[in-house]
Amino acid sequence: MATWAVWIAPSALFLVLVAWVQSCAHIEVPPALDDATRAAVISALAGALRDPEDKTDPTAAGVARGLHRPLAQRGPLVVSVLFEGRPQIRLMAYGDTLGQAVADASSQLVGEAQRIGLSPAIRTAARIKVDLVVARGPIVQSSSLIRALSVHPGLEGVAVTVEDERGDRAEAVLLPDEMFLYRLFGTYRPFDYIPEFTIGFDFERADMMLAGLARLPPGAYGSGRRSYTRVRTDSFVERPLSQRESGPPLPLRRGLPPPPPLTPESLRAGAIAGGRYLVAHLAPNGRYVYQRDLTTARATDPSVPGPYSIPRHAGTTYFLAELYRLTGEDFLREPIERAFAHLDELIRAGGCTGTLADGSPFACVIDLGQTITHLGSTALTVVALAEYQRATGDRRYEPMARALTAWILDMQRPDGTFHHVYDVASGRKDPEAQFFYYAGESALALARMHTITGEDRYRDAAERALDALVGWYDFFAGGFFYGEEHWTCIAAEAAYPAVDKARYRRFCNGYAAFLRWQQPLPGEFSDQIDYAGSYNVTPFMIPQNTPAGSRTESMISAYLLGRHQGHPEPAIRAQITLALEYALRQQLRADSDFSVSAKVDGIGAVPGTPVDRSVRIDFVQHVCSAMIRAAVLLEEEAAAGGGGGGT
Repeated sequence: MATWAVWIAPSALFLVLVAWVQSCAHIEVPPALDDATRAAVISALAGALRDPEDKTDPTAAGVARGLHRPLAQRGPLVVSVLFEGRPQIRLMAYGDTLGQAVADASSQLVGEAQRIGLSPAIRTAARIKVDLVVARGPIVQSSSLIRALSVHPGLEGVAVTVEDERGDRAEAVLLPDEMFLYRLFGTYRPFDYIPEFTIGFDFERADMMLAGLARLPPGAYGSGRRSYTRVRTDSFVERPLSQRESGPPLPLRRGLPPPPPLTPESLRAGAIAGGRYLVAHLAPNGRYVYQRDLTTARATDPSVPGPYSIPRHAGTTYFLAELYRLTGEDFLREPIERAFAHLDELIRAGGCTGTLADGSPFACVIDLGQTITHLGSTALTVVALAEYQRATGDRRYEPMARALTAWILDMQRPDGTFHHVYDVASGRKDPEAQFFYYAGESALALARMHTITGEDRYRDAAERALDALVGWYDFFAGGFFYGEEHWTCIAAEAAYPAVDKARYRRFCNGYAAFLRWQQPLPGEFSDQIDYAGSYNVTPFMIPQNTPAGSRTESMISAYLLGRHQGHPEPAIRAQITLALEYALRQQLRADSDFSVSAKVDGIGAVPGTPVDRSVRIDFVQHVCSAMIRAAVLLEEEAAAGGGGGGT
């Protein structure tokens, strides 16, 4: 009995804890408004904004039955008029029914637009966004840590009711998308002695913003009795002007509308849009705008020293070359060559050139001002150069690629593994340092060099590298966990048919199964239906968007490798589809860029997470590489009636 209790008690305690948290935190959300009701709401508000002389009663019978829906706590209905990424008007309306709240909002909208002198052009082009508060839940105040973790990012906002000494009340609401657009998540520091560790939402900053939104007389907010709640909203937005007549308003979840259907056309369009975004963020000096916040337009400056990654520069340029090979889009060629010119400048300035013992010239890529270089910088540069040669047949970069690959070969040990770090001044290879990705990237570089040259030495070195990468897992627990091996499977498929080993396929199938354990399925988590297809270790964390791209690139290669060897894996094929459906939602399009600053064109960008609008070049690279490769895969399957060739 005691043994039974030891095993069962922890699980029982956990279930009790989960039930308690669920009972305290769960918010029951009513059914969403239907398309007709949303259209009626937007129509009434648009009339008030653009045709204030129209006296149509939005609550009139027959306009939309949903407008007669009772509102818990009378709403509020929050209406925002957005133009060039900025709210021109933001107001809150109340009513016993939705129709009454809409009528209140319409009346306010007429007056506010006149008060600020909103021009006819802005009234026409602006998009109306609606957030109807439909349910509320408590915020635990007894613990700052629990309070910081109590708000579901992107789905819940925070409201405060302020009551003065006379009993008069005022309310302010921070909407779910405002919570992350204002960067209120991931800022709470539970431990002063670990300032780098941040989680949850910043209640103090949120409270300051609520104080501003309340618009009370000086001192009234601080002296009033305040009660806080979490709020759920039914959110939707007017379509952009060019699409306004093509359908009903767009429902929003975490500030994003539904994705386009997964088709070869939508994937190809998404990949090309990503390419255009990256080209627009390539400076004249051949260096990318490494990171940008789409909401504020703040970005790194490629003309001055600052945070940068040469492996990501090379990887991004590889994607552009791949996109050029698979689409032939002319706008890509000059920017690719500009990015190559910068890499050549780095090689010359860094002094990482010379002659090996066998007399062959070598070179490696090192960033400005650095004395240490990493294997990945050179490996991905070779991958990009080889991809461009595959795309164009232009061999002028081949001598550069050969010299860089000579250095990679010199960094390879006899057992197929690599040194990962090199001191340029001393010529010393670090015998200890090892990093994720570099070995797989190097194997891909060697495989691609064999593709463009046909030389056996590159094939043999790629085979040794892949044998070492796959062989590392040859122990009793090796099939139960994996590191970041997405480049390994890309390289294994790239080496085919020159290197044709069933063990590579089995390895990639095992890696795919491992990743599927981290991929939520549709309907698996009721509050996170939009996370289906992402990769995440726990539903309590926000998924990163980059793995949905990088791991899908790998899974496409894994699937193709199985198909090449006569063993296509349907589970991997389904895994690819699920991840791409998720990724399509994350990419910014014309219908989802309403919060993007007018100072930047965000079309094609891929933010870091669903509750973030910060974009780094490799986020776009990986997701859009997966898109274009999948588009080709789907096109080939359609042409073959369900089967097809490689990408």
